[in-house]
Amino acid sequence: MPKKDLDLSFLNSELEEIELPSKGILYDKNNNFNKGKAHIRPWLTSEEKLIDKFNKGNFYNIIKRLVQNSLEEKTDVEELTFGDFFFILYWIRAISYGSQYKADVECPNCSAKIKSDIDIYRYSIKYLEDIKEPLSFILPKSGIELKYRLPRVKDLIEATEKSHSDSLKLGVTISPDIFRLARCVIEMVLPDAEHTILTQEEDFGTMINKIWPRLPAIDLVSFRTELAKYDHGYVNNEMTKCPECETYFEIAPLLSFEFFRPGSGEPSVNSWFFVNIQTSISWSWERSTSTSILL
Repeated sequence: MPKKDLDLSFLNSELEEIELPSKGILYDKNNNFNKGKAHIRPWLTSEEKLIDKFNKGNFYNIIKRLVQNSLEEKTDVEELTFGDFFFILYWIRAISYGSQYKADVECPNCSAKIKSDIDIYRYSIKYLEDIKEPLSFILPKSGIELKYRLPRVKDLIEATEKSHSDSLKLGVTISPDIFRLARCVIEMVLPDAEHTILTQEEDFGTMINKIWPRLPAIDLVSFRTELAKYDHGYVNNEMTKCPECETYFEIAPLLSFEFFRPGSGEPSVNSWFFVNIQTSISWSWERSTSTSILL
């Protein structure tokens, strides 16, 4: 048999079906995730090449590709909610390398630097209750009424990478985090005499330049708290014990160096992986308890 005709079907990976924390209720009928299921395969050596390309400017686009490549569903993963997207990412990691890995954390009591064991399967899953977008919320201080949707992966990418840089041409001086929140607001009804309506489709420049930079801080906090009510996925943290002071504290399922590079040892301080990622990437989920990316 010519070698080019080798039967390599034994290398095909079996798909695993997982239930999405959103249960698919936020996706329309044309979205393959609307049934609340996803079908994933383990990472291949081709995905290892993607991991080698991590840097500050492309971090979220790389993890987007790591997820997209491993899904049977071909719907753009940018349309996924944060909760669904990172839930899928953790499960792909678990079936690729195993559910356990190590992460460096700091004890909040004694500030000791410790290496903690994380087991993805130990974390409970919070499922989204029935809701329908758009949702409504009135900012308590300014009185602006918002119609909004939950954050999607596309908001995160636009706020942190090239698209957000392009938006700076509008004179935007707000942080990527606030820009991401602004992208979730579909409509604003102002408490002026005319009850002026601003829409994202037609008035985003006005909203981002004239409204968001001047919002009272308490309004921003209140909107974040409102969004956190709909957190889903790995929301609840596990407890771990500090070996130095023996204090128990919460630890989230961190994305660590070993998450992507199991058994590869520690990145050196001068390595590209350490310099380009660990010292430059920090992010919190839209949730009441923060989860950091520590690479």
